[in-house]
Amino acid sequence: MLSGVEPVRRIGGRNWTKADVAFYEIGDLRIAVKTYQPRNFAARNTLGRWLIRREASAFRAVAGIEAVPDFLGRIGPFAIATRWVDATPLKAHAGELLGDEIFDRLAEIVTQFHERGVALADLHHRDVLLSGDGALFVLDLATAWVAGSRPGPLRRYLFERFCESDRVNLARMRARFTGGDPAEAVASVSPAAAAWHRRGRKAKAFLDRLRGKGRS
Repeated sequence: MLSGVEPVRRIGGRNWTKADVAFYEIGDLRIAVKTYQPRNFAARNTLGRWLIRREASAFRAVAGIEAVPDFLGRIGPFAIATRWVDATPLKAHAGELLGDEIFDRLAEIVTQFHERGVALADLHHRDVLLSGDGALFVLDLATAWVAGSRPGPLRRYLFERFCESDRVNLARMRARFTGGDPAEAVASVSPAAAAWHRRGRKAKAFLDRLRGKGRS
């Protein structure tokens, strides 16, 4: 369908671990394609192929949740396609104060994910979009953890920990955009969740250093 069609917009990945996103308009159909094809051979055939497979699995598991753009399928081993939604990331609202009702709705969406056996694992304000009419969308499921229909003890344990991480990240996001205290927000979830969050932040900081994030 997209062969020979030029995207109307393209967002390059922030670093070698991130995919590009290209946006297409074909008649009334608007499509967003996330692709690792532009990455080098090693990156796209290892990390890229693995993350696309994981993300496709997560999109299938949460199909029908209103806040998730329609999943249109995989395009080869390195790309997936979804409906393109007209909305801006919460990141674009940095410095503004947003209403609690936005985060109440986001909490309901996160609960729906968990009920489907999917933890986002890295809920971030870049990946939560707000439309002009107030609708919320959750994008980027590459790091989502899908428990599966019959998870074993280890997989179930990790799923529960990632769910806690989602609740912590949601609390931090709410505090950030409503004028609350992020530290108090994290502590309010539970001591265990706060401890898991601290370990996760340290691991993420280590990975960011490995891939050169933040370097000039």
